[in-house]
Amino acid sequence: MRRFAALLVALLLGGAALPASAHLLNMTRIDVDFAAGGEIEVAVSIDLTREAGGPGDYYALSRATEPLREPRLAALFGRLVGAMQLQVDGVPLSLTPVAVTLPQQSEAEFRNPVNWPMTGLQLRGVLPPLAAGAPGRVLARFDTAFAFEEPIALTLHAADGRKMTRWLVAGQQSPKFLLQAPPPGAPATSDADTRRAGWTTAFEYLRFGFLHILPKGLDHVLFVVGLYLGTRNLRTLLMLVTSFTLAHSVTLILSSFGALRVPAAIVEPAIALSIAWIAIENLLFVRVSVWRAVIVFAFGLLHGLGFAAALRELGLPQQNFLGALVSFNVGVELGQLSVVALALLLTGWLRQRSSYRRLVVVPGSLAIAALALLWTVQRLV
Repeated sequence: MRRFAALLVALLLGGAALPASAHLLNMTRIDVDFAAGGEIEVAVSIDLTREAGGPGDYYALSRATEPLREPRLAALFGRLVGAMQLQVDGVPLSLTPVAVTLPQQSEAEFRNPVNWPMTGLQLRGVLPPLAAGAPGRVLARFDTAFAFEEPIALTLHAADGRKMTRWLVAGQQSPKFLLQAPPPGAPATSDADTRRAGWTTAFEYLRFGFLHILPKGLDHVLFVVGLYLGTRNLRTLLMLVTSFTLAHSVTLILSSFGALRVPAAIVEPAIALSIAWIAIENLLFVRVSVWRAVIVFAFGLLHGLGFAAALRELGLPQQNFLGALVSFNVGVELGQLSVVALALLLTGWLRQRSSYRRLVVVPGSLAIAALALLWTVQRLV
């Protein structure tokens, strides 16, 4: 029981520090714009905490008044540019930092483990001369020697308006991107390349769907834990989790296709309130009402809007859009099932004992309710 109490304390201390919106992943964003005149503009948004040596060092570096001339920052940006291995037709691109926007936050915010101080870096370069008839085959890879926060959301823009967005991890080769559109009727990639890219995309979105629950979706984790605490019967628990899954799948799909949009200012506090509701119900009622399945379904619709906000933030690929959407949802479900499995591992041996409610359900539900109500206030403010 000491481990369970320590877990509750950790949830309260760590969760209280969460930002108002709990649906964003710490990630690196890189936009590469190939202009018609051959100029290349690159915008990088990255959390440099690990690469700077820790939050204290990162905070100190962020105070620089001329960041491009500050030796430590200049060296750091040099490593970053060197780790961004962009090439066109096998020729590496030469990029130069031209502007920097450092995070202007307090040292306490830099030290907050769930706050991500983002540095904006602008780079410029010139496209190497293309051979006659060459399509301009762009490939990207990000060196594992640099501490990129993953996923790395890479977006490539061609001068004719075409673009490609892919989620990558360090060391992974990007799909190819052609600066020149292929002639009408000509396939841009082979069937084998298309299948390979489809499987890679599916795996990436499944992985990031899972990460959106564990370890980065504490609000959704607490909702599932609240269901677990209020239900001793595993069959009933699975019914409730299934109801929640079906509901948030509906709103996730509708929102991803643009058929449903609700402002985050409404969704985020409502999600926090739904978590508090489930926890307070656990405190007031010993047995689960048949209406809980209906309530959980309604709350699932709400949480689906939260998942959709995260997915919009990360972006869905134009190719294999449906596959990526389904994979993300499957990753979310695997994360939720992992939460149930972990809860069973920690407290399953106590579930049928008379002391289970006193030792687990009541303190656990009190902690969840307190944290969820605190989130509600934070998100309303």
